Amino acid sequence: MCSEYPTRRLPLGVFVAALIALGPNAAPAADPLPVVTSNTVIGDFVRNVGGDRVDVHALAPAGTDPHTFQPTPESMKTLSRARVAFFNGSGLEEWWDKTVRSVGRKDLPLVELSKALATIKMPGEKHAGHSHAGSQDPHVWLDPQLAKTYIERIRDALARVDAANGTLYTNGAKAYRRALDDLDAWIRSQVELIPPHRRKIVTFHNAFQYFAARYGFTVTGFLVASPGKEPSAKAMAELVRRIKHERIPAVFAEADFNPKMLEALAKDAGVTVVTTLYDGSLSNGPPADTYIAMMRHNASEIVRALR
Repeated sequence: MCSEYPTRRLPLGVFVAALIALGPNAAPAADPLPVVTSNTVIGDFVRNVGGDRVDVHALAPAGTDPHTFQPTPESMKTLSRARVAFFNGSGLEEWWDKTVRSVGRKDLPLVELSKALATIKMPGEKHAGHSHAGSQDPHVWLDPQLAKTYIERIRDALARVDAANGTLYTNGAKAYRRALDDLDAWIRSQVELIPPHRRKIVTFHNAFQYFAARYGFTVTGFLVASPGKEPSAKAMAELVRRIKHERIPAVFAEADFNPKMLEALAKDAGVTVVTTLYDGSLSNGPPADTYIAMMRHNASEIVRALR
């Protein structure tokens, strides 16, 4: 069927003149840089550094234990398309090395953010499936000052693969480092509300050593060094005895783990149980949908229970 209005081709000179008149904004924006992270906390760091220039995909989604996450075919496909990938390292992601090998991308830059920062020993014995017990504690990001080094490493890696936007990454990192300084000062002010003799924490999963070291807490005990291993009855009884002896008012667990064991421990010890902390995974929506929101939430819950 013929159109009622025949198509007319513009002379080439007119077309070029029109483009020039529109100016530099007429050129289509470059596609965002595809970036993969091992978990949502690191994903939030990358978004704060890269802004709209990065398209971030966290392989272990919100609400997923980053220790034991099992990659899906879709997550493998996502990793295969990445321009750069960030992971925590220090034994946190037990599935990471195998996943990267399976993808077979020898040209993919891999950035281990906790390298040389994991300096606190993780108590416990090695057991099947959880290799970081007995080595270095990988939960470095729970100290905002150490998280600033993560931000610097993210900035540098993004600039290496996308040099044209290096200034954008520098500015993003600078602004977020200031936000982390503000967060650090706020947490310190909240911890001051807790009497010094009550700054003791007992947790389900031994993830809060860097947080404790930064803000003057003592980690009095924990049920498991890492997820996936149940404590013995003897260990439970010893921890109950310690809680009573040191008059610790509350015990804590992350929202991602089954709270039953910690609830039983709290009942035996006669103390409050808080099961709404977060560490290696953000929440879908409040209260912990960003790293800063997560840290403020954790600090508020700890202060409320111990003061």
